[in-house]
Amino acid sequence: MIIGTMTNNKPLPQTQFAHLIPHAGSMMLIDQVDSWSNKQIHCTTQSHLASDNPLRLQDSLSVMHLIEYGAQSMAIHGGLLSGRSSPGFLAAVRGAHFHIDNLDSITGALHIKAYAELKIKNGAVYSFRITDDEESLLLDARATVIHTQP
Repeated sequence: MIIGTMTNNKPLPQTQFAHLIPHAGSMMLIDQVDSWSNKQIHCTTQSHLASDNPLRLQDSLSVMHLIEYGAQSMAIHGGLLSGRSSPGFLAAVRGAHFHIDNLDSITGALHIKAYAELKIKNGAVYSFRITDDEESLLLDARATVIHTQP
């Protein structure tokens, strides 16, 4: 269960949340947290446009990689709520609906909105939606994360 009434509508640059997830360097995919509360987070990024994006294969970025963008937003949200990094692994992705074939045609920012549906001591369930600048839906899914440390 989620408790508290935290809210922050002031954008946070990557430097203010990078310590909350285990990724570093170019694998840190989220550029900015636009807003967050105890139940949701809204992030934006343009890292999918980088030619050195570590997920890029043969100069293309698969739509499947949007799941990693959603997972990183979930991790950032958990870290903002707890004030620390909580390493874990993605245990399940369900109901994933991909609305495009790849990210190559997306020239603007990605907008990731994740909603905490359930938070327990050793994990969480989130739903998330990823859209482009025109608010076209690219992916919607649910994911479960299990924390490896209490």
